Amino acid sequence: MQPVFSAEAIRALDRESERLGMERLLLMESAARGGAEYLQRTLGRPLRRYVFAVCGKGGNGGDALGIARWLGLWGAEVLAVILGEPTGAAASQANAFAASFPGRLFRVRSSRDLERFRDALVRADLVIDGLLGVGIKGAARGLAAKAIELVNESLGLVVAVDIPSGLDADSGEVPGPAVEADITLAMGALKPCHLLLPAARHCGEVEVIDVAYPQAAWDAVDPVAEVISEAFCAAALPYRDPFGHKGTFGKVLVVGGSVGMAGAAALAAEAAYRAGAGLVHIACPEPLYPVLEGSVTEALVHPFPATKMGIFSKNAVKGVLKLAADMDVVICGPGLGKGPGPAALVEALLREAPKLLLDADGLNALAGRAELLRRAAGDVVATPHPGEFVRLAGGAVDEVVAHKIERAREAAEEWGIVLVLKGPPTAIATPNGDVYLHVGGNTALAHGGSGDVLAGLIGGLWAGGVEALEAACVGVYVHGKASEVLTERAAQRGILPGDLLEAIPQVFRELESMT
Repeated sequence: MQPVFSAEAIRALDRESERLGMERLLLMESAARGGAEYLQRTLGRPLRRYVFAVCGKGGNGGDALGIARWLGLWGAEVLAVILGEPTGAAASQANAFAASFPGRLFRVRSSRDLERFRDALVRADLVIDGLLGVGIKGAARGLAAKAIELVNESLGLVVAVDIPSGLDADSGEVPGPAVEADITLAMGALKPCHLLLPAARHCGEVEVIDVAYPQAAWDAVDPVAEVISEAFCAAALPYRDPFGHKGTFGKVLVVGGSVGMAGAAALAAEAAYRAGAGLVHIACPEPLYPVLEGSVTEALVHPFPATKMGIFSKNAVKGVLKLAADMDVVICGPGLGKGPGPAALVEALLREAPKLLLDADGLNALAGRAELLRRAAGDVVATPHPGEFVRLAGGAVDEVVAHKIERAREAAEEWGIVLVLKGPPTAIATPNGDVYLHVGGNTALAHGGSGDVLAGLIGGLWAGGVEALEAACVGVYVHGKASEVLTERAAQRGILPGDLLEAIPQVFRELESMT
């Protein structure tokens, strides 16, 4: 998996590397050489372009000067400006650039100085943004803000060093003016801003550049999250016994559906089958019985008492609990509807079910009462989108999206559950504080019903014998990958949640081929 590091962790990484004897200038030079080599490979060899580096006086400025110097040595026409007086390793990089290209490095101390370079900056083929780094908090001001404005006026390709200047490295917040990069060279590791919205929109294509940190330094710092990998998902698949039968691979109960939302329960049930479950049952309000009996022919459909509005009545609770007692996993929520009956079902399942996945209205039934999750008798996986999460945990949707890693971690720890806070990106958090991110998928998933397919996938995998975390990670990965498979031959806007079901077996086949 690919680690994601906070700004403080990167600073600790630098300090620990220096303590181990790795000088800052060596780290900066390895970052600069790696960034320049990536650009040369990407933009063509030899790189004969007009390159303009806009640099701050700190580490990012030093990286940018180093990249520009290497590109210049390989044939580019280079020009660089520095806002202020660089210090430490950045000063050494400035000296090296000036020695290599006399008369091409300029100090900028005022807006008037900067304005002199407007035309040159706009005409550049490639602009390297090395103004502000991970240590900056709050909105860019003064000369830095003016420089960001000029960079964004450029007609050339904008490459940000580590993070686009003006972003908060640790979140998706955009606190003020920020560079709009086409490419971001993430030095050493990803940072939260590369993945979380809205900051991720400023990053363009993100490429992680290797930096020569000693392994012992890496070992001394912890990531804030890890990006789920295909290899991890392949290894986490439930074992498929070649001599197994329908009773071997787990039984899933989908509790859901209401008049007008029968499709949600059907999608979840079929997805659970597609994930490998041996038997899938659906508990639904009585009016939905003929609909679901005909639409999911493989599932066993059980009707229960309903209200005149076509949702579960409280009288359904006893029967549903009896049915659930024989299941490996219960999925509650797809199309469930809102009312006293659905709320009573959710509360009863929290008290009784050993493995419970709550989605959609299964979570809405707990709005303002999230403490009930902590009291659950068994293991719980919850799969809210940001709006549903806010109803449980409070706050504002925009704030949750921008701080998804920390909000998911805090909630999972507080409630003692595996939390799947849907994306993009999707954050999967555990009770012990670990957070995993999935960054795949596309807007083919942005249709009502897609979340029901995800709930079924996770539930089916969980019933197959893996732990809740593995089921969540693999389910989210397969869900996203299915959308990518489908969009190889069709437009994202035209793909429906039901189409995902057809692509899921192919994705599982690809994962199985890796083991």
